Amino acid sequence: MRKLSQSILLFSLIVLSSCKSTNYKYFAPTVNPVLFNDKGEVHVSAEVGSSGFTSKAAVSLTEHFGVMGMYNAGGMNNYRSHEGEIAAGYFIKNMYVSGGMGFGSNFAYTDSTHVAKRYEGSFQRPFVQFNAGISGGEIIGGIKGDAIFCLKNSYLFYNGNHLNATKDRIHSEYFVVEPGFLMGLGSQVFRFDFLLGFPIHFTSNPLSKYSNARTYPLNVGFGIRFVFGRKKTLI
Repeated sequence: MRKLSQSILLFSLIVLSSCKSTNYKYFAPTVNPVLFNDKGEVHVSAEVGSSGFTSKAAVSLTEHFGVMGMYNAGGMNNYRSHEGEIAAGYFIKNMYVSGGMGFGSNFAYTDSTHVAKRYEGSFQRPFVQFNAGISGGEIIGGIKGDAIFCLKNSYLFYNGNHLNATKDRIHSEYFVVEPGFLMGLGSQVFRFDFLLGFPIHFTSNPLSKYSNARTYPLNVGFGIRFVFGRKKTLI
């Protein structure tokens, strides 16, 4: 387990350092991989990752209807963003399908002095998300916790400008398919989480590194999560 943790940490540091690339203008936060078992559950989490600090929450309002939300702020290296999303959907045990809207703004500094900005923009991204897996049970080999797969399908609308003399436009509209995964280990109420996602954008033509908002194809996060109101003691 110790070697696995060290490997994950090393991989994450490599991912975070790669965020210095100027070829990408949008760094997506990790997905919200919630699964409900019962009515009245409340899930809250805090996470640090490749897009900065992220807080997430979800509530099951009825036996089969739940809502979830996310807020992301900060960033890594020269990238900064403020982003939120809200979604609602239908759940059964070990599965949750939802639809919602994400929105926000971002910018990047020109260098490590963090004085001048290189570009700024705003975006919206309607999405449909599918979560499935194990929540609060045995994962493998007697280890208990959460193992959840997510598939998030978004459509990104991005509008911005380079902050140069001519204010050159940055614009993009394209589909993003993001498979993601969560591994959470802990108790019935508390989890340590590791999240990994692969946002893949689909366009009919290659995206320009200058005039389009390319999405970085990888995200990673570490966090803690609390699950309140779960009636069945499975862990």
